[in-house]
Amino acid sequence: MRFFQIALFSFLLQCSLFFLVTCLKGRSGQTSVLVGTKLYFFGGKNLAILNVNKVVSNITNEVWYLDLSNSSLFDTATPIWYQDVGMPRGVIMATSCVSLTNNSAVFLIGGRQYLSNSNNISFNSPIFRFDLNNNSLWTIPNITNFNNTFKTRNLIQAVIDKKGKVFIFGGRSYFVNDSDNSPIMYYNDMNIVDINTMSWSTLVIPQAPKSFCYTATLLQTGLIIYIGGVDYNISSGITLVNMSEIRIFDTTNYIWFTKTASGSFIGGRIGHTAVLDQNGNIIIYGGSISIDNVDGLPSFPHLAILNTSTWVWSIPDISPSNTPNPLTFHSAAFYKNYMVIAFGKCIIIMIYFDNKNLL
Repeated sequence: MRFFQIALFSFLLQCSLFFLVTCLKGRSGQTSVLVGTKLYFFGGKNLAILNVNKVVSNITNEVWYLDLSNSSLFDTATPIWYQDVGMPRGVIMATSCVSLTNNSAVFLIGGRQYLSNSNNISFNSPIFRFDLNNNSLWTIPNITNFNNTFKTRNLIQAVIDKKGKVFIFGGRSYFVNDSDNSPIMYYNDMNIVDINTMSWSTLVIPQAPKSFCYTATLLQTGLIIYIGGVDYNISSGITLVNMSEIRIFDTTNYIWFTKTASGSFIGGRIGHTAVLDQNGNIIIYGGSISIDNVDGLPSFPHLAILNTSTWVWSIPDISPSNTPNPLTFHSAAFYKNYMVIAFGKCIIIMIYFDNKNLL
């Protein structure tokens, strides 16, 4: 038991390093993707405080990245940020993934779209392609059999398998412009994009709940693990998902099933992140107990680990030193032995966490 505690502490110690950065505005709701050694961040909502009485939120189209291979990220208080070509629209609550075949094409999917650096809703395309090997060119792919109900999906998370198939579950709709009065819709379909053929297919599986604001993690076995988020039911409305109910989609047989997780109590949440470590465990961080994408109390615990072999939750015992305030709608990635966390909203005092806080 002592060996386990020492090993666990040693691992989490590396996942608890902070670095001060001063060049970027705080933001939340951005999407991020790890491309090789570069961690890219797309869009997000930032705050501009005009005076003590007026705070304005803008949806940015900015693209930034950190080069995690640069040892200065871990050796100094000021890692170097790099800016890339901006997106065609300002975007929040989208999802992104990178092609595993060439590791250079990033697909930005869904989200709420705005005219850049404004609050003016302006939907453009459900998918953008970002080509790192082609001068960071942004294009709109020509996709066959597109599911028109997916047009404004947001609060989703995509995963991509080794065959180039992107899986996006559920989500909810948004508006296409400022005059759109369409009702918000909730979905339980599984949308699959084959980036090799740029074809779209949609699976409607009745037993799947209408869900959004979850995390999705692809295991080596081809199973997608969905954790947390919110369910919608026409009779009961929206409710937090029980964290002991682990929903799993089999990407080989296209079926859903569930596992009941035991161990420590983990509170329901939205706006959290999940990463897969080198041992196949899923580490979750942050989130709030809000049920509709608004400010709420922080979820407990802030950090937890799901063993995907035993389906047991555990809460690591780590030093409070350098531990960040609870975050929501932040970004997280796993690189070597490090869980890198950036941006997000601090939900204790309701302010935006900026790039001075990297875990």
